[in-house]
Amino acid sequence: MMHDIELLQYVYKTTDMGCKGIESVENYIQSTALKDKLKNQKVEYQKLRDQAKDLLAARNEQPKGVSPIAEASADVMAAGKMITNHTDSKIAEMTIQGNQMGVNKTIKHLHDYSGTNDTVRTLTQKLLATEEANVEQLKSFL
Repeated sequence: MMHDIELLQYVYKTTDMGCKGIESVENYIQSTALKDKLKNQKVEYQKLRDQAKDLLAARNEQPKGVSPIAEASADVMAAGKMITNHTDSKIAEMTIQGNQMGVNKTIKHLHDYSGTNDTVRTLTQKLLATEEANVEQLKSFL
């Protein structure tokens, strides 16, 4: 069973990872269209992250983002994958994979959520809708 704070921490961490993931590939993007899409997706993640942060603050909780080790590891992994192939198609594929993992985890967390707070549930559903939309937006770059 999952409660409000746990779910809000998940939303915060997931949106933080989304921002960091986009930042780790930004410098490799070649097309303006893909750059714009990812910039818009990052803005969306930042909005959701801020909402989760505010809801956690209202509960006297500090948000827990991506650890520096996980962040560095994501950067190294992205750089490693980009060395041999840094086409927009490869970047879109990597980003879609990240979003798809997020979709699966978010659905699982929504199923495990035992709280009754509509605001928390709605924010998590917004995250899910955002991740699903991100996948759709990037398919054309594959």
